[in-house]
Amino acid sequence: MQREIVQNDVERLDGNKYNNEVHYVVVIYYANYIARIAKVASALNETQSVRTLRLIINNAEIDDRAVKQHFDYLTAPVYVLRHDNAGLEFGAYQLGLDDLRHAGADDFPCLFANDTVGSHYPINKFFIRKFSRAAQADLGPNVVIGNIDSVPRRLELCGEHTSRWVRSNLFLMDKQALQNLHNQIYVPALNACINESPNEDEFFSDHVAPSLRSHISHWLFSGSPDAWYKSEPLSPDNYRRMAAKARCILQELFLSMRLEGAQAALVQPQLSRAEKAMVILGLAAV
Repeated sequence: MQREIVQNDVERLDGNKYNNEVHYVVVIYYANYIARIAKVASALNETQSVRTLRLIINNAEIDDRAVKQHFDYLTAPVYVLRHDNAGLEFGAYQLGLDDLRHAGADDFPCLFANDTVGSHYPINKFFIRKFSRAAQADLGPNVVIGNIDSVPRRLELCGEHTSRWVRSNLFLMDKQALQNLHNQIYVPALNACINESPNEDEFFSDHVAPSLRSHISHWLFSGSPDAWYKSEPLSPDNYRRMAAKARCILQELFLSMRLEGAQAALVQPQLSRAEKAMVILGLAAV
């Protein structure tokens, strides 16, 4: 059974009353995205103050100091951690969360983001405001906040099901939601569900149900306008890259499957019609 949150629950808080401190874990892949994600983090910090920031660098060519200098505006502690890109963003999120917990932090919530936010995936000031309000609203424990995607048919993976999931490039989890997952965001065993093969019939293991296989195939291999921006047919030239992306999709879906199994509330910040119009007109840029 899914916990549903109505918009009125989120809108009770106004002004600056919803400003509190949150731990941030931000994953960096590309040097030319650093300035943009730093600007997004600065906008989030205005209403969702940074308690600690962990910058996880998934690119050996990026210098620690070059990253850290973009976050000099923060008075909160900033830590730079290196990751080998195992598990892509989910492995990096796990590294940040583990480091946070090893430091003795027990005062969650924690915000997770990667550097596609504000670059491949535009963000606006209205969404940031609603995101922060949702984080501060009295929604009870066991809450996850972020953009929620959905499909008409339920997807199945390893016996779990969902038709909706929290987009993994920007989301916030409270202490209870993390504890219900035993503080495990990344599940390495899922990687075996995808094989590095240029043959689509061999690419998916039997643990990937037909509905999920169809969903991933369309998203990654169709080249359709409504697919991934790097979508192209599976081939000997791209099968390793596609396998890594498919594994990341499985992690994203399985995270929400487990959250729903633990009765977590998945909260989507909602923009009004007027706010959506201003976004379209370019009047809400971060």
